[in-house]
Amino acid sequence: MSMPKKVNVGEVCPRDGWQNHPVLIPTEKKIEYIKKMIDYGSRRIEITSFVNPKYVPQMGDAKEVFAGVRDYIEEKGVKAFALTLNKRGVDDARAAGFKNVEFVLSASEEHNLRNSRRTIQESLDAFKGLAQSAEGLDIILCMPCVFGSPFGDEVPLDRIKWLVDEALSVGVTEFGIADTAGISNPENTRRVLRAMKEYVDVDKISLHMHDTYGMGLANIYAALEEGITIMDASLGGMGGCPFAPGAKGNIAMEDLIYMLHDMGIETGYDLEMINRTAIEMAADIQATLASCQSNLCAHNE
Repeated sequence: MSMPKKVNVGEVCPRDGWQNHPVLIPTEKKIEYIKKMIDYGSRRIEITSFVNPKYVPQMGDAKEVFAGVRDYIEEKGVKAFALTLNKRGVDDARAAGFKNVEFVLSASEEHNLRNSRRTIQESLDAFKGLAQSAEGLDIILCMPCVFGSPFGDEVPLDRIKWLVDEALSVGVTEFGIADTAGISNPENTRRVLRAMKEYVDVDKISLHMHDTYGMGLANIYAALEEGITIMDASLGGMGGCPFAPGAKGNIAMEDLIYMLHDMGIETGYDLEMINRTAIEMAADIQATLASCQSNLCAHNE
């Protein structure tokens, strides 16, 4: 199967990468590094999340962070996303000026209860109501645990189809599907994607893989073979879900870009600048890099 010539890689470090970081990152630092991410090529960025700061304190400055980068984002033509779990989060994101909002609805019943404190049906009902009244907003349905649940509960393919069909019925045009616990493998990734391609266009699917067991890039390779051209990565390999035990960060942006460029796939990113930014950020916010590329570059400096 032929590989795509070009892919669209989204940067999720500002939200998924930083949300679990134990050291509180100053708002000014977040603004500084989001601008650096734009400078090294990011044109899709998950900026923040509008969630209860009691549970995710790192995201308590969501409004201020977006206010600090909004002009730069508009100037550079960047698509900025905010993650939400409920109507209040969507309303807050809209009030802050976001036009693209991600609503999280897990494919795992247990994960959805822990993440949103709702059943899948309750989250779906809320989502459909929001999507139908979301004038001026582009709402993306983000589905964690599509490739399996860290809690052992089954995630049937029929459930994924049901959720997608329901979302399509209210005008959703993009589906972010995630391996939240990083437990998928290339065969499983291929199985799920082939099933989804039967009822949703491949260009409506964006992929969000974690690297808990070191299979993130292998899963991306399988997805590329299936025609996926939109995917997420996180600077330095930072991240993880607070409600998924053992979930390490996303695939490191620099490792993914290195692989794609080495395969002759165009991304629009500057790999050298990514590595420099990762090393600088790690020192600034007391983070440990989980990427081969940046650790190698830091060692050679």
